[in-house]
Amino acid sequence: MSDFLYRQLVRELTEEIRTERRPVGSKMPSIRTLSQQRGLSKSTVLTAYDRLEADGLISARPRSGYYVNGVQATDTLPITKPLTSKPESTPLPVTSGQVLVDIMERGAAFDLIGHQKSEIGKESLRRCLARAQRKQTTREQNNYDEPAGLYELRSQIANRLLAGASHLNADEIIITAGCQHALLLALMATTQHGDVVAVESPGFYGVFQLFEALGLKALELPSSPETGLSPEALELSLQHWDIKALVVSPSYSTPTGASMPEANKQRILELAQSRDLPIIEDDIYGELSFNEQRPRTLHSYDKTGQVLLCSSVSKSLSRDLRVGWIAPGRYRERVKQLKLVTSLASCQAQQRGLVDFLQEGSFDRHLRVQRQKLRQQYQQLLEMLGRYLPTMQSCSRPEGGLALWVELPEPIDTLELYGRSLQQGIILTPGRLFTAQERYRNALRISFAFPWTEHRQDALKRLGQLVAQYPASNT
Repeated sequence: MSDFLYRQLVRELTEEIRTERRPVGSKMPSIRTLSQQRGLSKSTVLTAYDRLEADGLISARPRSGYYVNGVQATDTLPITKPLTSKPESTPLPVTSGQVLVDIMERGAAFDLIGHQKSEIGKESLRRCLARAQRKQTTREQNNYDEPAGLYELRSQIANRLLAGASHLNADEIIITAGCQHALLLALMATTQHGDVVAVESPGFYGVFQLFEALGLKALELPSSPETGLSPEALELSLQHWDIKALVVSPSYSTPTGASMPEANKQRILELAQSRDLPIIEDDIYGELSFNEQRPRTLHSYDKTGQVLLCSSVSKSLSRDLRVGWIAPGRYRERVKQLKLVTSLASCQAQQRGLVDFLQEGSFDRHLRVQRQKLRQQYQQLLEMLGRYLPTMQSCSRPEGGLALWVELPEPIDTLELYGRSLQQGIILTPGRLFTAQERYRNALRISFAFPWTEHRQDALKRLGQLVAQYPASNT
C-alpha cells in the first residue's frame, strides 16, 4: 500500500466531509466502489476509512457500511502545522532542570501526563512471571544470565519484529533493562564526549537526558507532527556539521505522535549511508497503532547494519517490567561489552516469564484490546480539547502511540502553567522538556493512555479554566 496515496485520500475525503459535499448522515461509498473510482487498492481505501473513523468523521454500521457523522468539536480543531525544514543554527550542550525529576516523582498523582495502564492481560502476565520465579533453578539463581540475554526471548522478539518487516535472528538481538538502556548503549557505542548528535525536535526528553549524561551536543532537526523528522533538514545539517549519530523515532514519536512516510524513511537512510552515519531508531511505540497493522521500521530498509533498533515492553505492556532490547547491527560486539559494564546481566526470571506470556498468545490478545482502547481514548481527548481548550492554536493528529501535542496561544508559558496546575493537583508536561533550546514555550503534551475517568476529565476541564484565565493575569 502506498503511504502517500493513503494520506492523500484521507485529506481529500476529510475536505469533502467538512465542506458538506458529503452531507451528515450520508453513506460513504463501499470500499470496493471507492477503490474502483479512485484507482486505488482496497487496502488503501480501508486504511483511509479507519483513519477517518479514528478522527470521528465517519462511523461503521454493522452489515450496512460507513456513514458520515455530524460535525463535532473534533472536526474543527486546528491541526498542528509542519515546521520549517531548516535545522537549528548550532549544536548545543543539553541541560535538563528539576522539572522532569519533579514530574517523575509526582507521576502517581492526579495527572494529564499518562502512561500505559491497563489490566488487560495483567493477570496472565503475573501468572507467567510467578511461574517463572517458582521454576527457577538454584543454578539460575546463583549465576548471571548470558550477556546477550535469554535466547528464547530473543527468538520471540525476532518473530514479533517480522510485523515491522525487520528480519532478524536471535543472535542479532541483545536484551536490555528497558528502551532507555538500549538507547544509552546505542549512544555509547557510536559516539564520544563532545560529539554532535542529530535528533528530532520536539523530541523525547529521555534522549536529551542521555545527551546530558554523556556530554553530547544536540543538533535539533525539525519534526512535523504529521510526518516526523524532515529529510531536508538532515541533508542540510550533514553539509554543515560533523554529525556522529542520528536519533529518530519514526513510529508515533513522542510528543507529537508523528508517523514517518515510507519514502522519508528510505531517504533518511540513504542520506545516512552517504556519510556512514549510524541511525539509532527508537521503536518503543511501534506496536501501538490504532489499527491492526503496525508500521514498517526504518531498520527494515537497512542492509548494512547501520541502524541500531531499540525498543521494550514498557509502553505496550508494563512500565514496571524493565525488559527491552537492541538490534545493534554492526555494533553488536561493542554493545554487548557495554551492557556488561552498565548492567552486567538481565533478570532471568523476568525474561522467562515474558517468554511464556508471548508464547501463549496473551500479548497479542492484550494488544488487540489495548489498541482499540487507545483509539477510543484518543477520540475522547479530541472531543474534550474542542470543548475545554477552545483557544488553543493547534493539536497533532497521531495514528497511534499514547499522546498528542497541543499548542496554546503564544502568551502562555506552559512551564509557568505547570506550576499553577500543580496547585490544583494537576500534572502536565511542558513543551520545553522536549528540546535543548528555549523553544515550545506555549506547547504541552497530553496523554490518552489512561481511560478518561470522571476525575481526569475534570482535570482537563480545570486546565482549560487556567488557560482561559492566563492572558488576563498577564495584562
